[in-house]
Amino acid sequence: MNRLVITSIGKDRPGIVAGISKVLSQHNANILKTRASTLGGLFVMVMLVATLTMNVKPKELVSELKRKGLELGSGVSVENAAEYAKKKLVAFDLDGTLIDMEIIDELAALAGVKKKVQAITRLAMDGKIDFKESLDKRVSLLKGLQVSEVEALKKRIRISPGAQEFIRELKEAGFTTAIITGGFETFARYVGKMLGIDYIYANKLLVRKSRLTGKFEGKILSAQSKLDALKEISKAEGIKLQECVAVGDGATDLLVLERSGLGIGFRPKKPVRKRVNAIINQDLRTATAMVGIGQLTRDVAKRIKA
Repeated sequence: MNRLVITSIGKDRPGIVAGISKVLSQHNANILKTRASTLGGLFVMVMLVATLTMNVKPKELVSELKRKGLELGSGVSVENAAEYAKKKLVAFDLDGTLIDMEIIDELAALAGVKKKVQAITRLAMDGKIDFKESLDKRVSLLKGLQVSEVEALKKRIRISPGAQEFIRELKEAGFTTAIITGGFETFARYVGKMLGIDYIYANKLLVRKSRLTGKFEGKILSAQSKLDALKEISKAEGIKLQECVAVGDGATDLLVLERSGLGIGFRPKKPVRKRVNAIINQDLRTATAMVGIGQLTRDVAKRIKA
């Protein structure tokens, strides 16, 4: 990685350019080109940086840039220049990513077991308990919940800020989109239809006599199964993994975030925050510039080739 593309995007405020530039200067990274613009009221800065003269390893630079971005309230991504603006597919986690809620916690509230379920959820998202085991335990606590209550919950789903705008831009740019979630199919398909998502991979809650049985079936039960799903989609679409973007927040998203061309942590849990090369904490619209959409990124891509 002799050259990196660093994208910073967020609400315009004093110090963004100076803050990012200072981190690069401290480590002898050579800024070759800088472009700035606006995107729906957000300030976007894209830098092409040479790394041959740096006094730290690229991973250390990435960590410092992420830290500075969070401090400035700006989303930051760092990507190999050779892969910039070549993405074709974006895969999303559902709960806590595309939607601003955890569905299983909401179902637990309806069943009167929210505190018990939340405690298990926290352990799973922080990587302290196996996801399948945690899901088994949480779903078992939902036994007896009426299907009518499950269906009514769909109307209360909160789409994450900027998600609709981001996906609209992706579709207009010809991207393939997917939801890959360890959550539940009935909600994933509802959100997928609302947003125009191409592929849905999720687990299914089992029902008997109009009530949840406390059991489920499905294949999205680990970080590996999420990666396998992305590989399946990319193969079907004739897209390389390096041309894929993954967006997620928890421990089960880590493999797909790390193995795709660009992994974006959206309001990420601590294990994710440490290991991804891109972080967004506020509005999913900020991912637009990171994946190579819009005139600014096209201009930067041309300058990279020049």
